Amino acid sequence: MKSLTKNLHEAKEALVSKPLLATSAERILILNEIKSDFNSLPQPLAFSGMLSTLLDRVSTPVEDYDLIGGRCVDRELNEEEEAIFQSFITHPDNPERNILLGSGHCTYSWDTVVNLGLCGIRSEAIKGLNSTDDDDKKAFFSAMVEIYDAIERYMLRYADAAEAIGNVELAKTMRIAATERPSGLASALQLLWIITLIDCAYITENPTLTVGRLDVILYPLYKADIESGRLTREDAQAYITDYYCKHNLIMGRGEHQVGDESNSTTFKRICNFDAPQYLLLAGTDESGRPCANELTQLFAECIVPAFKNPVIVVRYVKDMDKTEPLLWKTLVDKALASSSMMFYNDGNILAALERMGFPREDAHKYAHYGCNWFSTGDNGAWMLGGPYSDKYGTFISDDERRSLMVPYMRSNSEHSWPEDLVEVLHALAKSGRDDITIDDIYDAFFARMADFIDRKLDLLSRELKVRQRRPSAVMTFGDCFFTDSIKTGECFSASAKYHFEIQSFQMFGTVADSLIAIDKLVMKEKKATLAELVEAIDSNFRSNPRLLALCRNADKYGMDTPLSNYHVKRLSETATDLVMKKNAPYLASQRLFLTPCMQSDTWHLKMGEDFGATPDGRLANTAFSQNTRPSNGACVNGLTAMFNSMLNLPHDGLLSGALNLDLDAKQFDSEAGKEQLAALLAVYFNRGGLHAQVTCVGLDALIDAQNNPAEHRDLRVRVTGYSGVFVDICKRLQDDIIERLK
Repeated sequence: MKSLTKNLHEAKEALVSKPLLATSAERILILNEIKSDFNSLPQPLAFSGMLSTLLDRVSTPVEDYDLIGGRCVDRELNEEEEAIFQSFITHPDNPERNILLGSGHCTYSWDTVVNLGLCGIRSEAIKGLNSTDDDDKKAFFSAMVEIYDAIERYMLRYADAAEAIGNVELAKTMRIAATERPSGLASALQLLWIITLIDCAYITENPTLTVGRLDVILYPLYKADIESGRLTREDAQAYITDYYCKHNLIMGRGEHQVGDESNSTTFKRICNFDAPQYLLLAGTDESGRPCANELTQLFAECIVPAFKNPVIVVRYVKDMDKTEPLLWKTLVDKALASSSMMFYNDGNILAALERMGFPREDAHKYAHYGCNWFSTGDNGAWMLGGPYSDKYGTFISDDERRSLMVPYMRSNSEHSWPEDLVEVLHALAKSGRDDITIDDIYDAFFARMADFIDRKLDLLSRELKVRQRRPSAVMTFGDCFFTDSIKTGECFSASAKYHFEIQSFQMFGTVADSLIAIDKLVMKEKKATLAELVEAIDSNFRSNPRLLALCRNADKYGMDTPLSNYHVKRLSETATDLVMKKNAPYLASQRLFLTPCMQSDTWHLKMGEDFGATPDGRLANTAFSQNTRPSNGACVNGLTAMFNSMLNLPHDGLLSGALNLDLDAKQFDSEAGKEQLAALLAVYFNRGGLHAQVTCVGLDALIDAQNNPAEHRDLRVRVTGYSGVFVDICKRLQDDIIERLK
């Protein structure tokens, strides 16, 4: 097997040295030439015609050290090309708006892809085409076949290019992947990568594509390879490592949620510039048996700490530390070295799905996609992931279109649930009552949440019904790789078995700490009235610095005190109970539901910077808490106390929610330190902890990197559902990450 030195060096350098304004030049220039060529065709046929033309014309760069083939040309544009680019992205016929509709933030039916191969899927589509008289379906199936043919031609061109430079093994692997059912690990990985490359590099802006449970899907092929002698363990390791390398070659620079054109490549230039692709490992099968195997171990060993993608999502099974000690040690060691890993508690997710009424055969298919969101896997469509109803044809009126603007994950306001709490406090303070209790505040807060969820589910229900009027009128690339769409000839966003939208309790820590402070200072200790507290927060505490000190000194989520744990438990359980209760009739009638979660990504910065003070002692125009994590500075009683506090979150009520676990490298760089963390994480998960993702850098290193960026190009940190090169992140996000360690 070839040395991987060049592969690894190339991928690492691409992440830190690619020009900021690198652009997918071929993609832009070709699409600009053909942008109006297919306007007269139904969208599915326009899609297939445009994609086929693009794949026939883009180059097929290959190196003699490639084990897995498939690259995209990203480079800086010259002055003339830059002018074309700027015109293209604003042109009314830009195909990204109405033809090349994205299909990201999902996971495809990768098991079907591997089991049937491109040729087998094509045969299924031809069967569908020959068995229907519906014009929409005929166009849909015909477009599918055209896309499969285009992918085959694209791969065969790659095979020819590899053979031309003497890379005979790659040429052979590519031809098998293009024309046959994958016969081994190498050809399966090759096919999976080409599909991922096309979606992530040529079609979908911010694709965030989950690439599946590859240890489970590919294990039979791996096992057969090993037993037959076709492949050694070291050969398999090399193929997996190069597969990882290829993921990083198609990225850009910077960060997508807080960054902008001044400091980030942006998705307009490189579709995948900062999108995290998730690869899932371990977990359980439909019968509840653990799935970890030899290939799980190999995927874990191949994790490259310097890489951003793929993000490895470990589905932790209870007592994995004892049943899979080598795997657990490998995973924790890699987590300490890499910022592109996370752990989810498989038992928690399955318990929540069971509580919601999901059949076991559907529940075990669940997946997470960036940035830390839940999906039901390849049988569930994210409603916002589209295409939206206005793409399904002219049968929807303007008034109806306007009425179907479905809320994403925010509350009634722009600033999320902390603002709703403050609105409740204002109303109660103005009521003139002197008998207000903490129960009154809870009741009023959740009345607002209930109203919002009712309206959201109603809008989602109406949106879905509009889509289902003509489910074959629209196609995405993903529809070619969803088992249900291949069988039915219908767009997944209209006809998936399940449809879901995110319902996040954003800034949970800020709300929890505010309720703790109110209960302690106003209700229990009578150190202020509710009206005095409201007046203080309205003045950003300038009118009452004494009360500011009291609010800041109150118990906090993360301290593991009786009062804080009470409110964390009550607040989180009431919220998840409410979402599940509201879901029930929609799940029963339309298989439509909201995903109860605690995820805010980096909106805690943007929303916090625009909002006033809150009762926890947080000042106006400063960050809220992030995701499931306690507020910065709250965990004064140590890591164990923080974990104990978080164990009060419901173990059967949340489907996602990130914990950024920021550790000082000095504390865990020894074998004893690694063993200590492994034990601590195992106890946390075995007792019902939901999630953890590690950044092990240290405060001093981050501060030095901020001041001396040229000396720290290789420093990676966890942002939220994705990782970043620290020195490429904008200063306000750097500052927030630094604050997490203080």
